[in-house]
Amino acid sequence: MKRGERGQASIELLGAVPYLALALLTVLQLTVAANTVQAASAAARAAARTASQGDGDPAASARRSVPDWLEGGMQVAVEGGDSPSVRVTLRMPIIFPGLTIGPEVSRTAWFESEQARPPWG
Repeated sequence: MKRGERGQASIELLGAVPYLALALLTVLQLTVAANTVQAASAAARAAARTASQGDGDPAASARRSVPDWLEGGMQVAVEGGDSPSVRVTLRMPIIFPGLTIGPEVSRTAWFESEQARPPWG
């Protein structure tokens, strides 16, 4: 190793650190996004099941099935009929510094009652 090249690897690593941090934040954000979509789907199914059986509050069922860190700003809309459908909307948390408002994730579910028609017709 020549005398003038000492420390070159450290400088190159230092230049790569921001890119590695950005890649890590991106992977973490994608994980949060996937978890939010899954939680919205599970909450919609739980609320629709409760609404179709008619034995409780669909919104309470949806809230019980969502992790605490996603409960803030959760919206539950129940559309009645023979086969009630439930739409659950969650706000996705953003982990990137400087960004505060995340997109909304909505999922709809319904359970068919006996002699019921689907909500679309």
